[in-house]
Amino acid sequence: MKQFKIYGITGGAGTGKSEVMRMLKDYFGAYVILTDEVARDLTKKGHVSYQLIVDHFGQDILQEDGEIDRPRLASIVFQDAEELQALNGMTHPYVRQEVERLTDQARRSGKYPFAAVESAILLEAGFGDMMDEIWYIYTDPQIRRQRMKQTRGYSDARVDAVMSRQADDSVMRRKADFVLTNNSSLEDVRRQLEDKLY
Repeated sequence: MKQFKIYGITGGAGTGKSEVMRMLKDYFGAYVILTDEVARDLTKKGHVSYQLIVDHFGQDILQEDGEIDRPRLASIVFQDAEELQALNGMTHPYVRQEVERLTDQARRSGKYPFAAVESAILLEAGFGDMMDEIWYIYTDPQIRRQRMKQTRGYSDARVDAVMSRQADDSVMRRKADFVLTNNSSLEDVRRQLEDKLY
C-alpha cells in the first residue's frame, strides 16, 4: 500500500488555489483542508482563538451577535505589524493542532490516498515541517492581476496592496518541492497533477 502523504499547497492571491484544491478532491480523491476555514472555525464563539482574541482586542471588535467582526479586526491588524503578530500567535498554533488532528484522522481512516493542506501563508505560519512536500502554484503576475479584478472586483490599488504583501516568486520556487504552473487552462493544470501523482 502506498504511503499516505501530506502535501502543502500554497501560492499568492489569484493563482487559482481554490480550483487546484477542488481538482485534488474531485479527480484525485484527496482529503482537503483549507487553513482559512479552520482558522475561521477556531475564531467562532466558544472556540479557543475566539476568547484569546476578545481578551486582547476588546469587545469593540464584536458584532451584535457576539461573533468577531472580521473586517473590523482586519482593519486593525493590517495597520499594525505588532497587532498582526499578536493575532497570528492566537490563531496559528491552534490551526496547526487542528490540521495535525484532521490529517491524522484522514490517514487512519484509510479512505484517502493523500491529504492536501492549502494555505497562502503555509511557510510563514510555520506549517512547512508538517508537510511531506510543499507545492507552489505559480501564475504570471499579469494573469493574477486580471483574475483578482475580474473575480473579486478589486481595484488596481487593492491588487497592488495584496501583491506587495506576498512572498516573492523566486523565493517560493526555491523552497517548493514542486511548482505547478497555472497560466493557461484547468486541463493543463490537471495534466500536471496527473504527471505528479501517477
